[in-house]
Amino acid sequence: MISEPELVGGPAFPEPAGPTGPAIAPPPPPGPDGPPAAARRRRPWLWALGGAVAASAVWGAGLTAYQRTTASDGPDLRGYRATDPCAAGAFHGLSSALGRRAGNTNTAELDEPGLYRANCVVSLQGTPVSYDVEVTYNLHRATDPRPEFEALMHDPLIGGGDRIDGIGDLAFLNDTDSSAMVLDVVDGQAELRLRVGAVVEWNGEGEQPPEPPKLDPAALRTYLVEDAKELMTALRKK
Repeated sequence: MISEPELVGGPAFPEPAGPTGPAIAPPPPPGPDGPPAAARRRRPWLWALGGAVAASAVWGAGLTAYQRTTASDGPDLRGYRATDPCAAGAFHGLSSALGRRAGNTNTAELDEPGLYRANCVVSLQGTPVSYDVEVTYNLHRATDPRPEFEALMHDPLIGGGDRIDGIGDLAFLNDTDSSAMVLDVVDGQAELRLRVGAVVEWNGEGEQPPEPPKLDPAALRTYLVEDAKELMTALRKK
């Protein structure tokens, strides 16, 4: 008689759950409004992450654009412009002290992307001698002139003179030369030099020219500084 084979190691298939065993229910199908609540709870975190990434990208793009714009704009010129300083300046103070304004020379100009430079001379017809006011105006469009300016003013070969207050960022006045007085000013990107001196013309023959009158250095200094302030204001006008 052939008996049924015995199963070694337990049943090959799980026994069906009896009426009293726990029932394992399959996951509920998604409803009409989407996946179950457990899946929906992850969405706010994903949206927050996506919003942060987007905000970071927008901020980064804005920063890059700002840096690019700032770099291309160049330094702040404080309103200074490329213009003829002798035509812009009135020189009322020096004219009242030294003589009427008799005109000025043609202005030599250099106009480059990094620098505008102008040099000219205003003539004052005095008695018994005339005076020249030489004006040099530099507008630095790319670099800061102040560190080099201050260094040169302390150079004994340049002879910047004494530092004075009340005009520009830095100003030096040299009145040690009996024949001329020089004012150097730097204001932001603008650099200005005014040199006033008597004009003595003599070829060595005949009668010697008259001596320039003795001027009050303090008064001349005041006129020179005030005229420089007016000129700086005129150079900023449009």
